[in-house]
Amino acid sequence: MEIMSSSISSKKILVIGASSSIGKSLFKYDKKKKFIGTYYKNKKKKLIQFNPSKKNISDKFDLNKISLVVLLQGITKNDDCIKDKTKSNFVNIVLNKKMIKNLVAKDIPFIFFSTEWVYPGNRKLNFEKSPVSPVNLYAKQKLKMEKYITKVSKKYYILRLAKTYTNILDDNSFLNNWSKMIKKKIFEFKCYKGQYFSPVFSKDIYRFILFVEKKNFYGLYNFGGSERLSRIECLKSLLKFKKIKSFNIIEQTIPKKVPKDVSMNTNKLRKINFRTSKFRKNISILY
Repeated sequence: MEIMSSSISSKKILVIGASSSIGKSLFKYDKKKKFIGTYYKNKKKKLIQFNPSKKNISDKFDLNKISLVVLLQGITKNDDCIKDKTKSNFVNIVLNKKMIKNLVAKDIPFIFFSTEWVYPGNRKLNFEKSPVSPVNLYAKQKLKMEKYITKVSKKYYILRLAKTYTNILDDNSFLNNWSKMIKKKIFEFKCYKGQYFSPVFSKDIYRFILFVEKKNFYGLYNFGGSERLSRIECLKSLLKFKKIKSFNIIEQTIPKKVPKDVSMNTNKLRKINFRTSKFRKNISILY
C-alpha cells in the first residue's frame, strides 16, 4: 500500500492515468498539491506507478485519505481501439469495471470520462437524455461503461466529454496542433466541413473536479464548452487572434465513423451552479 505523509491535513484527489494529456494539464493547475496521480507505462516524475490489472486501487492506496477518484486511464483513439479490439476492450471495459467495483465496495465517489461521440451526430445541442447511438468502437465502449456504472453505483460522475484543448501547448489537442502549424509558418489547414461540437478547456475539468469534491451532485453530465462551434469557426478564431490574414482551409468530408454534430446542451451543469468557459476567451489566455 502506498504510504502517504502523516502531515496531510485534508484528503487528496486520486487521478488514475495522470500521464495522459488531460492528466498533465490537471497537475499543471494543481499548485496546492491536492492531487495524487498514477501512471501505467508512461513514467512521469511525481506520479506513482499503478497497474490496475494486478492490484486493486485499495491495495495500492489508503482510501481513507482519498476524497474522490478520477478515472482517466484508457485507450482514447478510435483507430487504436479498432487496431487491437481485444486490448482496447480489456483496458477500456474490463479494467475500468474492476476499478469501479473496488471503489463502489469502498464507498468512494469517482469521476468517469465518457465521450461526446455517444451521440449519433444528427441533432444539435444534445441533452443528456437525447438518443444515443455510437458510430465507432471507442464510443460504444464508453456507452457500455456508462450503463455498467449506473447499475452498480450511486456515487458517480459520468462526464460526456467534448473535444478538449489544454494548457499543455506541445500536446496533440486540435487547437495546439493548429498553433504549432502557425509557428512553423504553415498556413494551409485541412478541416472537416460542417462538423459541430462544444469544445471545452481542460481548466474547466480541473475546476469541476474541485467543485464536486465535497458535494453530492452525482449523475451523468454533458461536459462541453458554453458554445456550439464548427471546427472551421474554431480555426478562424485562432487565425484571427494570431492576426493571420493569408491562409487556405481545405474543407474535407466528414468520415462515416465521425458524428457530424455532437454539440451539447450544458443546462444540467448550470443547474448545479457550474459554468464552463468560452472558447475565444481561452485562446487569449493560452496564446
